[in-house]
Amino acid sequence: MVKNYWNDNYIIKDIEDYKIYSKHNSNDYLEVIINKIYQDYNLKKSITPSQPTQSSGINWGRRAIAVSDNAYVQPTQEEVQRVLEAVHMIRTLPEDQQRRLTEATREIRYFFDGQIRATFGGAGHFNAIRCLNDPTRTDVATPLSLRNTQLAGEEFFALNRFMLNYPDIADLQWWAVYQDGSWNLDTWNPEGEHLDTGFNGWGNLVGSVMKVNGKVLSPNEMLAFYRTMRLRNERNFIQPQTQDAIKTFLLAVDSQSRLPSRYDEQVETAIDLGLVGEDGKVLTYIGKSMITPVTARQRKQRQLTETNLEVRRIIVPTIFN
Repeated sequence: MVKNYWNDNYIIKDIEDYKIYSKHNSNDYLEVIINKIYQDYNLKKSITPSQPTQSSGINWGRRAIAVSDNAYVQPTQEEVQRVLEAVHMIRTLPEDQQRRLTEATREIRYFFDGQIRATFGGAGHFNAIRCLNDPTRTDVATPLSLRNTQLAGEEFFALNRFMLNYPDIADLQWWAVYQDGSWNLDTWNPEGEHLDTGFNGWGNLVGSVMKVNGKVLSPNEMLAFYRTMRLRNERNFIQPQTQDAIKTFLLAVDSQSRLPSRYDEQVETAIDLGLVGEDGKVLTYIGKSMITPVTARQRKQRQLTETNLEVRRIIVPTIFN
């Protein structure tokens, strides 16, 4: 099972106040440890996100013909049913939690979408975003017996390549059912589609569910993740030089370079973050994500061909156990 640092080592003492505490009680702990690695182990090569290709033009709202080789896998009706069974339905939650979950679903998507576009540019979203379905082709109105409902799914992948404050978060997948909205595909970029909304906007949230590094979040965990996300940015959980140092360390592990024994204690930090295995000698899926460029089409291909069951649980968006 992949460890989730934000979930395992952050303890929510009061879900109403969102008081989140660090396992080590100081963000300086990680920075000090990793800076030692950076200073003493002089591998300064830095992995940067793959650069977006130049767009041939700006999308001014014209609907383009969808490319035949999509970057997503349209789910079957059986898979859609699995998604609906995993969705946290708003009407079943207490009133105050309904409002907070609606806000968290919206703001988490806004936040990561904005961060990705700020990094790669408006035309380079395919370096870290892909849609998970075509909402206009996905029937959820029938099984839910709710008129004008749509299922929207989107994935943000390999986030820890470029997001400073999330070294332990590789992937986030979200599914949401909206009523009276107008979700559809924006297909103008041939490198991969993303979700867009028309005149009616998002609509009213009926229910949503998220996976972070393959872990399915409960409603309370979604709220906690939303708050943790904001606090990490506000408090600068990681500094740029620290991110570089982490990547340097992971490169050394990945290349099987021999580290001096004095670094044994520092390995514990990487283990806590879930970047290496318990022995500190093998990169985990999350650690690999941090130093491996990937695109939406490559992500789709891996979804179709991955044989490792643990990795499939993470990257296949319709697996919820």
